[in-house]
Amino acid sequence: MTGLTDEEIRAVLATCMGYDNRRPGELNRAAWQEASEIGRWTLGEAVEAVHHHYVTRTDFLMPGHVTQHIRANRRTAPMPAERQLPTAPPAEPERVREAVTAIANALGWTQRATTNEDPELDHVCPHERCRAGKHRPCGYRLTRGTHQGEWRPIHGYHHSRTQAARQETNRA
Repeated sequence: MTGLTDEEIRAVLATCMGYDNRRPGELNRAAWQEASEIGRWTLGEAVEAVHHHYVTRTDFLMPGHVTQHIRANRRTAPMPAERQLPTAPPAEPERVREAVTAIANALGWTQRATTNEDPELDHVCPHERCRAGKHRPCGYRLTRGTHQGEWRPIHGYHHSRTQAARQETNRA
């Protein structure tokens, strides 16, 4: 993060001049610019710090006063609205299905209905977690929860089983 630009430093110093009649030179401007880099000031924060200083205090304003004011405000400032994520209720299952269907259609995915005549059923599924035998649907065993160990069929077939059926068809 960089400090304020030359024009912005001049604006901060001009605000100071309105209060204390200072006449800053190039050396003052360079010092304040260096302080703005170290303190990570923004123009709005710096000008606000100048006004706040002279409203509450009578001593001569120095860059350290500006940095102290900015840091104190940053510690107590509320989070910006863009960082506060809105909480939304969980999606309804019907809406999720619609979204998945829309994405699948956009990507050109097709899901065909399975039948007993599918060539995939003539092969043992080579998928590691499935290994469904001939004429059995692909699926998986649940590994957790109250239904642990139960077999759950999937829609369609594992890709490796479909590939095996295609290779067999190509050979014939």
